[in-house]
Amino acid sequence: MSFLNPSGDLASFTEVVPGSASFSAPERSSILTGRRRARVTPQTGPSVGSAGAGAGGSQVQFLVADQGGFVDMRSVVLNYTVLTSGGAVLDDSHPFMTVQALLNGQLLENIQSAPKVANAEMCWGGSKSYYQSAGSMQGWELLNADLQTTIASASVFPGAWGQVNANFSDISARQTRVAAPQYNNIAGEQRSIPLGLMCGLGRMKSYLPISLIGEIALVLQTGQPGEVLFNSSSATTGDYSISNLSLEYDVVVPDQRYFAHLQKMAMEGGLVLPYESAICTTGASVGASPSGLTETSVIVSRATNNLLRVAVAQIPTAGVSSINYPSQSCFSKAGTFSMQWRVGSVVYPQVACGGDAALFNMSLASLGSVTQENGAIPNRCLWASSSAPIGGTPTVYESAKAYYGSAGSTADAKFCWADRFLPAFGFQTCKGDIEPPAVDGISLAGASGSQISTTIVSAPAVAYTPYVILTAIKFIKAAGGSVSVVGA
Repeated sequence: MSFLNPSGDLASFTEVVPGSASFSAPERSSILTGRRRARVTPQTGPSVGSAGAGAGGSQVQFLVADQGGFVDMRSVVLNYTVLTSGGAVLDDSHPFMTVQALLNGQLLENIQSAPKVANAEMCWGGSKSYYQSAGSMQGWELLNADLQTTIASASVFPGAWGQVNANFSDISARQTRVAAPQYNNIAGEQRSIPLGLMCGLGRMKSYLPISLIGEIALVLQTGQPGEVLFNSSSATTGDYSISNLSLEYDVVVPDQRYFAHLQKMAMEGGLVLPYESAICTTGASVGASPSGLTETSVIVSRATNNLLRVAVAQIPTAGVSSINYPSQSCFSKAGTFSMQWRVGSVVYPQVACGGDAALFNMSLASLGSVTQENGAIPNRCLWASSSAPIGGTPTVYESAKAYYGSAGSTADAKFCWADRFLPAFGFQTCKGDIEPPAVDGISLAGASGSQISTTIVSAPAVAYTPYVILTAIKFIKAAGGSVSVVGA
């Protein structure tokens, strides 16, 4: 049938020089002249609580300012040393329940239940290899059996990935480590978490011209022990303190001529800097219905025109503030079979996604592609687990093997407290292994009165409290000599 496709109608070819055969001159840039590392301590003092107690419900505030440079937001890290007591350990991620970022007093970020947001970012944005290596320094330990220091014998086997109960004693030993000269006489375990895992502002691709737009204030509120600590025993005790708080970041120094050009832009046409911003909202309770699937609608609001993705975490209501349950990282399966989101009259996905594997791949695609080489944190067992908020003996309501109901099971509880069921959906039009545009996503403000509804079809053993995480794009705009934050 070649006569139907004459060669003269073919598109023209474009000749290219393969990279290995290209011998152009080396490139350089004189726009940026230097980089330096800065470190600041909190205005509120470098310690919260003392001797392993008294840190809950306290405020920590940092101020970031510079007269002649740009801040590389992807270089910002928060350093602190945590000391626990009463047989408890710190839950995965960080102990700050509220994370706020302000630009000249204007709110950039206001994240409630911030440790859940950090664990959600790690769940899909990270990978098992990252969790096991870099994550072990940044606040992620519960799943990582690589951190066990005991030599296994014939009668003592090393723990497996996700076996929290086997890892608990080693974590506790590190977080109760006594002061010694080798640690500068500082007791406890030091952590250093990137700001990008705490809030989207820390993942900005462009440098922040802080000398042009003003100062950044970072305000953190520590959680109560029952919120951010985990005690695997039957005891209800536990407390913590934080010391040696500091914030480190890189300042990039521009050429003065380029800096003057940016000053002119800020006064005339304006500078627009996009960044991701997340909020975490508690939804209406999902009632227990172990005898059959029921449908629950969870409605939350955000007045944004650029919603990127949504994720849902479910915590047993009895474990939300219980020290016997790692409520910031243990996201239960909760007997869920399918999930779907509605914005106005449009539903995502078009047909409700049902089943463990399909929900997993839908969620994997929320940040890129279903064929991501590095995968994600959950596997089949962690994805299908529902742990019981019971101290002492590890107990699960369901596992990848079977459903056990509200009585739970101790026989198949190897992965108790390692639940990582976090269904998510991405609304970007451009994602995956491509360069995404600065502005993407869908509008809630214009399509549905700022509301998004999550439909959960499930048969949970007990009542659950859902947390809906909405990530959208906001903008820092500098124009006409003033700076504003655009977006909700």
